Amino acid sequence: MTLKAVLFDFGGVLTKACWDTHEIAKLVAQALIDAGITPPEELIDTMRNTLDQRLLKVIKTQIEERMEDIIVEVLRKLDVPFNNTVISRALDYIMDAPFCQFREETDEVIKTLKKWGLKLGIVSNSPIAFHRRILKKRGLLAYFDAIIISCEVMYRKPHPEIFRIALNRLKVKPQEAIFIGDDLEIDIKGAKRVGIRGILIRNGDPYWLSRKKYLKISSDENIDPDYIINSLREMLDIIKREIF
Repeated sequence: MTLKAVLFDFGGVLTKACWDTHEIAKLVAQALIDAGITPPEELIDTMRNTLDQRLLKVIKTQIEERMEDIIVEVLRKLDVPFNNTVISRALDYIMDAPFCQFREETDEVIKTLKKWGLKLGIVSNSPIAFHRRILKKRGLLAYFDAIIISCEVMYRKPHPEIFRIALNRLKVKPQEAIFIGDDLEIDIKGAKRVGIRGILIRNGDPYWLSRKKYLKISSDENIDPDYIINSLREMLDIIKREIF
């Protein structure tokens, strides 16, 4: 069946890195400072630890949590006074995603695929949907036909429903799509469970890899991707063979 759509993970695929709990905690602290509230010394560690614990939870449930709820929980735990303005400002700082770094070949790959007439989508796990904002800043937002973020649909990869939502929005069948991810368990296994072929990119998000090791998050290594690549640009040859 003819390939019609290419789906991407975000962090570790379109970006080299796009998550850092220490930086996120510092942005929450800055929102407090802006409001004239002195952040307690424990804020950074408490925020990071809470984000880690929420990560462990959602990996098991495959149901996403929201960054707003996590921030509120941390501030209440530390008895820090806050209001809606503080939360909104913290979320706004995080939405700017200063911790995100695009791969240098991302622009070329996205524009080439679009020129070839393919539908493009993103399927990403995140408790906050900063993706559209930073894609717009990069000048890439208009190239995507569907952007599915777990905090907006509540399902997290590898749950099959988040992939089905992407297919429905793109109006393609599983056999007409291919997915590029950097994690065997979350990305490739999830995609293949609904019949989407999977491309594994090595050298994924270093922060995610370090947290997996630190939190002892295991993966099923007995998953066979359809293709393995070392750089995003390598996928162009794979896609070219599929459509030409």
